[in-house]
Amino acid sequence: MRFEMIQKDKSFKIIVAMLIGACILVPALQAVSVVADESYMSIQAKTDRGYYSPDDIIRIKGTVTGEDKSPVQAKLVFQFQGMNITAYSDSDGSFITRVPVSLIEPESMYRLIISAHAEGFEEKNLSIPIVIMGEPSTLAPAPVIQGEFSFI
Repeated sequence: MRFEMIQKDKSFKIIVAMLIGACILVPALQAVSVVADESYMSIQAKTDRGYYSPDDIIRIKGTVTGEDKSPVQAKLVFQFQGMNITAYSDSDGSFITRVPVSLIEPESMYRLIISAHAEGFEEKNLSIPIVIMGEPSTLAPAPVIQGEFSFI
């Protein structure tokens, strides 16, 4: 009989300890699971040509919009061949910038990475393939956009 009481006493202590632990852990778990409510944004961008030669300038234009397609003013970082160039989108979400092509890097395909940062939005990245050729070639793809970038 004494053994049963000790056993019941241990069970009671375990239950009490579990309840105390639950009272401490549940609020802590709720605090950890809170995530900032950030909206998503979208980057749309295009380059002035399909390929470039060393010492060319890549002209890029585009827009940054929110989930509801409204314009977003964002800080944009353009990463290419070890360079970082910063620009900003206007109040209508549009941006235009130039990125130089290195003389040092060999002919190849590279990636131009555009990162958009705006308060209240999750960071967004866009990757654009850039082909660099030593000189124009008949095998090179045709320019993507003709005449549309004359104002840059």
